[in-house]
Amino acid sequence: MARVAKKPAPKRARSASKGRRPQPRTARPPADAAAALRDALLDLCATQGWCDLSMADIAERAGLDLATAHQAYPTKAAILVGLVQAIDGAVLRSLSTEPLEGGARDRLFDLLMRRFDQLQKRRDGYANLLCELPQTPLEMAAMACQMRRSLRLMLESAGISASGIKGALRLQGLVAIHLAGLRAWVRDDSADLARTMAEIDKRLGQAARLNEMLVAGIKRAETMKAEGMKSARA
Repeated sequence: MARVAKKPAPKRARSASKGRRPQPRTARPPADAAAALRDALLDLCATQGWCDLSMADIAERAGLDLATAHQAYPTKAAILVGLVQAIDGAVLRSLSTEPLEGGARDRLFDLLMRRFDQLQKRRDGYANLLCELPQTPLEMAAMACQMRRSLRLMLESAGISASGIKGALRLQGLVAIHLAGLRAWVRDDSADLARTMAEIDKRLGQAARLNEMLVAGIKRAETMKAEGMKSARA
């Protein structure tokens, strides 16, 4: 009988523990994931710009895994909204130690400059973000919508109603003033933001004069209407 060749015994698998590379020790994730993501976005904007950033880049810079980052902010647009809301919070908290003074124009000026003071703390990041944001329309729209809500909050915080038709007109005027201030701030290299302050003060003055003209026009119209009704009754 022919001898049957024995099959070679299979090689034993290497022990799971043998030869395993030691896993790198990961750093402890930040306690405030949302704040870490906001800071990371501004850091990256300052060094490499806005347009090519990904959520993975931002999460890695923040020291977070993507799941944790997504739970805090699901999109880059959400981080932008969070940046605006964080400025809202900082401005409102400042009112407890530095309350507003003066008339409506002075109060609005103070509130707007407190917002620019917050931008100035991370100037490089915010400046690059604002310059490149128009290239990403969806994210720009999200930030613009939140900015309108924030400026409405500034009106109300200054003791000025943002309700009704008058409120809508006031808000639209404040949006225009804020945009003019942003353009001035991006070009303002002074330490005390003198150019930004001058631009905002000028725009607020124009708005005050326009408001006076509108109020006077409304009063004249009401007077003419009342006189017309009296004549009709006579």
